[in-house]
Amino acid sequence: MKIQNSFLLFCALASFSAQSQNSIPVVSINPSEIISNEFIGNGIEFSAYPHADTESSEWGKLMTDEKWKMVFDRVSFIKPKIARVMDQANWRYLKGFDASGNPIVDFESDQMQALYKLLDYCEKNKITVILGEWGQPYKVHDTHLNLQNSFTGANDQRWIDLIIKNLNHLLNVKKYTCIKYYNLVNEPNGDWATTDGDFEQWKEGITMLHKSIQKAGLDKKISIIGPDATSFNNPRSKYKGLDWVKQTALQIPNLISAYDAHDYPSKESIRSGEFQKTFGDLVRFTDSVHKKPFILGELGIKGDPSSKEHLGDKFTSVDSQLSVYDYDYGVDMADALIQAMNAGFDAVIAWDLDDAMHTKDDKGDKYQLKRWGMFNSLGKELTDKKEDENLRPWFYTWSIMTRYFTSDMKIVKLDHLNIEKVRATAGFTASGEATIAIANNSDKEANFTIDAKKLKLKSKLNKYLYTESKRPVDQNGFPIPSEKMSLKENSIKVSIPAKSVILYTTYQ
Repeated sequence: MKIQNSFLLFCALASFSAQSQNSIPVVSINPSEIISNEFIGNGIEFSAYPHADTESSEWGKLMTDEKWKMVFDRVSFIKPKIARVMDQANWRYLKGFDASGNPIVDFESDQMQALYKLLDYCEKNKITVILGEWGQPYKVHDTHLNLQNSFTGANDQRWIDLIIKNLNHLLNVKKYTCIKYYNLVNEPNGDWATTDGDFEQWKEGITMLHKSIQKAGLDKKISIIGPDATSFNNPRSKYKGLDWVKQTALQIPNLISAYDAHDYPSKESIRSGEFQKTFGDLVRFTDSVHKKPFILGELGIKGDPSSKEHLGDKFTSVDSQLSVYDYDYGVDMADALIQAMNAGFDAVIAWDLDDAMHTKDDKGDKYQLKRWGMFNSLGKELTDKKEDENLRPWFYTWSIMTRYFTSDMKIVKLDHLNIEKVRATAGFTASGEATIAIANNSDKEANFTIDAKKLKLKSKLNKYLYTESKRPVDQNGFPIPSEKMSLKENSIKVSIPAKSVILYTTYQ
């Protein structure tokens, strides 16, 4: 009887062991299941510091050569493939009007020199630029210009002509080839936009801009992106939130070369996966109507600030997200980026790079900083806190996912990853390079195997690890690999801790 019981116990243990081994999911990467075949890459919102770029700006010329170098060094590690550079005519080149009401422009102004510094960097580093203006020129933070009633809207031909003058100068005189898209009005469906949600006004402006670009012979160098709409519903708008994207695809698909939208999802919608579903449906719709690149032009996370250390900070405006100081913002942004790529976006742009770029309503009040950045390059100068210039946690995950998903990659689907709150995406190149990013937004460790045989990966991998207790960096605070791996049989055994991110890449 004892022998029989022992035998039965042995069989049961053997069976349990086999089941435990077999219970580890196998996730496969199939290069034929392509999500994005027009992948541009990920990037950043990048502004030329309108409050600190010249001696005459609100803060004076705080953006010294030393400060610019710090910013460019950090951007060089991120290696953005795309940058959204939004501006205002009256911040840069519009200096007023003559006696006949004609605009006075100055393309050699100190303010334009700051913009050239940024565009020179993008040109040198082959960064695709979306250029645009927040809205029609009006009195924002200029005390010497009164432009409030100078233009009547996005469909004012005088403003369109002014834009064409600027584009002609940038493309033909300065010869920038990095500027690929033009964005007319930021978030035109919002009640904060100069269009105030008037779709017909915006559409007419787009039509006028398209004709003017063609007439000026610039259509081979630049095209229009739109609608740049946010998911916010403006009750005065004919269409709800993201329906602007659908109507753009249905009504004026031949006037734009790429779709774009903005979103600030809640942490809950990211962690549940609802974010990917919403935008996956939208991308599929636009693809079915008129397929073209689709860019998520601003991505940040809304919700109540969670960083208790910075609540009540006297320099922080209500238009801020203090979670940027917290570790878990790096997990949530990585998770959102993975979902956005899996939804079919061809590029995703983070809002934003640096707290020093913008203030509430861009009035230049240093006590109204928009705190959304990966750092504050003017921490010492504006807040008397040098440590505010340090890199924040989410720089880690956004930088590696931007740096190692290159523009020549195809983004492909991972099959059978059915672990709750664990998401992954992968990209590969024709030359055999590959990157895989994984976010575990659950409260427990996840284990699975990635079968990458069909990718035929190179034998060496760098593994980057982002956890609360371990995220290796170099002397600059830039991520470095936690491990260098040798692949066996083109499979990767993954053990990812709760609330963490792992990135594998063949790039050395």
